[in-house]
Amino acid sequence: MPADAPYQEEELLTRIVEGDATIYPYLFDTYYNSLVYFSLSIIKDQQQAEDIAVDSLVKLWQVPTRFETTGKLRGYLFTLARNASLNYLKHLRVRERSEQVLAHPEALIDARLEALVVEADLLRLVYQEIAQLPDAYRQVVELLYVEGLSAAEAADRLGISMDNLRQRKGRAIKELKSGLLKKGLNDIFFSLIFF
Repeated sequence: MPADAPYQEEELLTRIVEGDATIYPYLFDTYYNSLVYFSLSIIKDQQQAEDIAVDSLVKLWQVPTRFETTGKLRGYLFTLARNASLNYLKHLRVRERSEQVLAHPEALIDARLEALVVEADLLRLVYQEIAQLPDAYRQVVELLYVEGLSAAEAADRLGISMDNLRQRKGRAIKELKSGLLKKGLNDIFFSLIFF
């Protein structure tokens, strides 16, 4: 703190904790320009940097905090300014991406169509493998994963016990996994579909 400061360090820090707004002009004069310069070095936008500096100072009154030293107070203000600056940059990137998508919607449509084609091909492979399972296993897989029945409902419809259903399901999944791995699908994809 400068030698000609109107407040002693302890008095200044106490008045901040108490939310004493009469010291705000002093804090503004002391820190504002440094905060603007600091924020400007990150975001390269003068007006926004000024807003961030003011917001950082105002936060002292929104959540009064006790600081051990003016150095910690200064560090706190610069941390607020840094975080606000980085959030501003993040917001800009999101907005730019949105504008790009809106400017080139055909790219988004193309990407969605490509994803749908890949998904359809993968599902075709899965259904082919399901169709090749022995009937007892195929029925279990179709009831549980295609029709979405609960285990109890599937066992009831097939007229088998829950233990029998679990055994058939385990064997069916083992055979499906083996067949799909031979066709080039990996364990992660398999897990996404069946678990």
